[in-house]
Amino acid sequence: MTVSPAISELSSASNSGVSTPLTSISSALSLPAQIPSRVFSPLITHALDLPSLRSRPSTQELLAVLVTYARSQGKNFGGVEEYIPAPTGFVDWATRVVGSGLEWIDDEDDRELIWDSASTRIAERCGRTAAPSMEREFEVEGLDASIILYEPSLTADSLGLKTWGSSLLLANRICECHRGLIPPSGRRVLELGSGTGLVGIVLGILGYPVLLTDLSEILPNLIRNMERNKDRLSESLDVNVEELNWMDFESSEAYRRHDKFETIVLSDPIYSSEHPQMLANVIIQFLEYDNPQAQVMLQLPLRAKFADIRADLWHKLRDIGLSPTRQDQERGRDDFGEETYFWSLWGPREYIDIHIDIDSLP
Repeated sequence: MTVSPAISELSSASNSGVSTPLTSISSALSLPAQIPSRVFSPLITHALDLPSLRSRPSTQELLAVLVTYARSQGKNFGGVEEYIPAPTGFVDWATRVVGSGLEWIDDEDDRELIWDSASTRIAERCGRTAAPSMEREFEVEGLDASIILYEPSLTADSLGLKTWGSSLLLANRICECHRGLIPPSGRRVLELGSGTGLVGIVLGILGYPVLLTDLSEILPNLIRNMERNKDRLSESLDVNVEELNWMDFESSEAYRRHDKFETIVLSDPIYSSEHPQMLANVIIQFLEYDNPQAQVMLQLPLRAKFADIRADLWHKLRDIGLSPTRQDQERGRDDFGEETYFWSLWGPREYIDIHIDIDSLP
């Protein structure tokens, strides 16, 4: 896209009236790259003060308003949201912008950018399931720098394209006490259902060789996030991304290589009644059962509607010869609110002295 003079002149626009300017807003809020990073309109407190389309506002006027009221998700699921509250009626105004032909703006690229920005502002206010694609910053306890993850727009059949609260909590736990959780054997860790890659990337940063796996439609974004954070990983470290479909794991490269893993990690892996059996089948295939240190590490939310599926999962894990050795609960949150999360560690039953009754698990 060619950037028109009207767009380039935005860099000199005034940001008077903004008491607390946000930094690097174009990247933090996933705005189009053509919009400079700190361009704001004076604060508006009433919808009637928004630019009237009848007055044929300029490209600069429209984009200045649209940038001003962009919303950030903040770090770690909006723990610190950074945005300026829009006046009542802003969404109606943005809707009129989207529906306007903007015929007084000569440059077609300018019009497209205005429509795109207005549509994005509307989507940001329609809940996470309607939110646009974005880059998000995650601070994991114990790491000296944030992990940046890209999330495409969420769709019902692509839940692996977003980061869930279980992943952040599991990443925090691993980072905080990984030496007491993962044997220092140098063996690769297998992550099932890696999603956006947060847990696998943390494992790589901590120096563990790891194989991140997910469905074919999730892999492009997973690879993108690995590339985005590759400067944190040692070039000599064995960190890879591969397809592994739980319904057809025999078609995976890992299966063809006869790979076995000492540690398997999963976060939020069940949202269907079919998943417990699928997971059991995959774990049987890839866990190194003859290793006394073999283990499966699992983090999931205690969603009320999934109690029966969780119970089925516990029984399926028992049926394949595993027993829980450790467990914990903690509160956490993601885009959909606060929740109680359950963490557990499972190992081959024949090597475990103290067994936790699976019927006592939540």
